[in-house]
Amino acid sequence: MPGWSVSNSNGKVRLQLRCAGQKTQGVTLPLAWEPSAVAKATQLIGRVYKLVEGQQHTLRSALEAVTAGSDTMRAGTDWKAVEDGLKQALTTGRNEIKDTTWRDNYHPYVKEAARLLTTRNPPSDGHELLRRTLERWHGKPAARAACCIAVRNLTDHAIARHRAAACWRIDVASIKELRGRPPKKRVKAVLKDGQLLHLINGVEARNPGWANVLRLLALYGLRPVELQHIQAKRREDGSLAMWCNYQKSCGGVLTAPRWIEPCPVEDITGEKQHWNLAGAMAAGLLELPLGADGKPRELNGHYVEQFLRRQPEWQELLKHCDGTGEWLRVYTFRDSYSLRAHRYKVEVGAIAASMGHSVAVHSSSYRWSSEETTTAAFKDAMG
Repeated sequence: MPGWSVSNSNGKVRLQLRCAGQKTQGVTLPLAWEPSAVAKATQLIGRVYKLVEGQQHTLRSALEAVTAGSDTMRAGTDWKAVEDGLKQALTTGRNEIKDTTWRDNYHPYVKEAARLLTTRNPPSDGHELLRRTLERWHGKPAARAACCIAVRNLTDHAIARHRAAACWRIDVASIKELRGRPPKKRVKAVLKDGQLLHLINGVEARNPGWANVLRLLALYGLRPVELQHIQAKRREDGSLAMWCNYQKSCGGVLTAPRWIEPCPVEDITGEKQHWNLAGAMAAGLLELPLGADGKPRELNGHYVEQFLRRQPEWQELLKHCDGTGEWLRVYTFRDSYSLRAHRYKVEVGAIAASMGHSVAVHSSSYRWSSEETTTAAFKDAMG
C-alpha cells in the first residue's frame, strides 16, 4: 500500500499515510508494538485502509469508525466506573464479600490496573494489562495469584456491564502463562494444649479481657468475626450453652445460626479447662476488652491479630512455627479446636456442625491429625 507505513511510537503501533500534495496523516492504534499484536494490527489496518481508500474518511475518522463498530477493538471504557461497579457487585451481590475482603484481596490489584490504564502508554488488551499489573508483585506467588483473580474480575465486569471490547477478556491460558509458579501450600499450624494455656495465662496477667477473647476462640473454635455474634442462651432442655448467629456466605449460600460446642484444653495434669464462659457471659461477668471510648471493643480477625502481634508469648510461637515451616495465624485457634475434637473422637459431622461448615469443607480445609494424635490412635487401636 504506497504511502502507508507503521512504526513504534512509545510502545504502540503508529500508522501513517503520506499522499503527494497532502498533509501527512497519523494515528496511534490501540495495540502494543509487539509480535503478539501483529494479527490484530493487520486486520485493523486493513479495515481502516478500505474506508480511507474509498474516500469516505480521514485516517483518524476511519480508525474511530472501525474501533467503535468492533467487538474486539471498541475504545472509550470508563475504568473508574468499572472499578466502582465491580466493588458494588462483589460487596452487595454475588457472594457479598466483606469490605475487608475487598480491601485485602481486590483493591491493591484493581488500583494498580486502573493506574496503568491512565498512563500515557496504557495496556491495549487484557493480556498486556495483567502482565504489567503483575510486575509490581514480582517474586510474590501468593500476591500474584490474587492479582490474577482480581484483574480478571475487573475486565470481565468491564465487558459484561460497561460494553468494553472483547480484547480485554483474560483467559485461563493467559493466567497460566503470566502468573508464574503457584504459591507453595503452607501447612497450617496447630497449637498443643500446653502452648495455648501458656499464651492465655501470659495474657491473663496483663489483660484479663483479652485473655477471655483467647479462651472463647480456643474453647469454641470460633472464626474471629464470630466473637461479635455469640450469646449465652438456654437450650430446649434448659441447659445453658453458647449460640452463634453469624451467617457466613459459602458459594452464595448463607450458613445457618448454630449452637457452638465447647472442646476444652487440658492442663499438664490432664484436667480439662472448661472455664464456664457461657455462664459468665449469661451473668454479665465475662470481662472483654473495651475501646478508648469505654465501650466493648470491636472484635474480628484484624484486631485480634493486631493484639497478638504485641504479645511476647505469641512472638515465641511465631518464631517456633517459622522454624517448623508452619503457618501461625488467628485461625490457628480454630484449627487447634478441630484437631482437639478429633483427638477426643467426636464424630466428624458433629465437629463440622459446631464449627459452622459442611463435612466436605471440614475434610478439605481443617486438620484431622498430627504426628502425636496419629501415633496415639494406632496405639489405642492395637491395644
